[in-house]
Amino acid sequence: MLFNKIITLSLSPAADITCYVDSLKADQAHEVQTELYDAAGKAVDVSRVLRSYEIKNTALIVAGRENSERYFNRLRDENVETRVIYTEGRIRENLGFVTPDGKTTLFIRKGPRIKHQTIDELEKVLSDEVKPATLVVVAGLMPEGITDEIFCEICAFIQSCGGVIALDTRSATLENIRRIKPWVIKPNREELCALAGRQLNTLEDIKAAVKMLADAGCQHVLASFGAHGMIYTDGKVTYKADVPELSEIRSTIGAGDAALAGFIIAHDYKYDIKRSVRFAAAFGTASCLVEGTNPPRRISVAMINNQVSVYEI
Repeated sequence: MLFNKIITLSLSPAADITCYVDSLKADQAHEVQTELYDAAGKAVDVSRVLRSYEIKNTALIVAGRENSERYFNRLRDENVETRVIYTEGRIRENLGFVTPDGKTTLFIRKGPRIKHQTIDELEKVLSDEVKPATLVVVAGLMPEGITDEIFCEICAFIQSCGGVIALDTRSATLENIRRIKPWVIKPNREELCALAGRQLNTLEDIKAAVKMLADAGCQHVLASFGAHGMIYTDGKVTYKADVPELSEIRSTIGAGDAALAGFIIAHDYKYDIKRSVRFAAAFGTASCLVEGTNPPRRISVAMINNQVSVYEI
């Protein structure tokens, strides 16, 4: 089906603040030489990539008010359309300190706990925004206050309004997935291992794990493996996407989000599945060529897309 509208739902947005320093040693003061600020979070990252390809969408964001001004100014700079539900507290912040050898030390500030009043407000906004044939990208870590049951209830409410769900969160359990039955799910290796309940050491192990998700009700399963490409299944056919080796990697953060956005864009372009998997893999790989969580450049996506090999396994 083609979607009449696309919404990304971020219950735990994050400001990614990358600070470049000359060194990072205890008991010393270090000057931040340059700083990169990205308004991010998995769902927001999908919105940013879609917007960079002129795919209209709305980022529905539950945000702590205290440090929100800079965050939403950044999204306005990128022309990302938003609808915001404000709550008490601060937007989650990921503070990364990068030294000249490329190593990053990450400090994570927690976001606000979501209260029942905010969930009620979210339901009202979803009832306004979600219509039949609306794709809702539910992505990112679920914050405190969103239990498994509430998470499933939010997804069920979206579906009751006629919405279709794209799922990308490590908070989801296999039982959640069986209840939600998303249109597409995009786990990475770590998330796929967690859902399978074991390490996946061989290609056959991975094939069995993605098939398990298809059997659980996922229409499309798009598993990302970084430099090792992607594996896709709809339960009937399984494809492997091999990606080119990159000579320089600027950042791998947000690569999976870019891949999911690429798959959605390919669907909007009415590509067949094999071509859609290639496009998704190209987006994920091209995103590693830019700093932070910035959307991949179109020219990089086009060049890498020509080098991705997709074949049935």
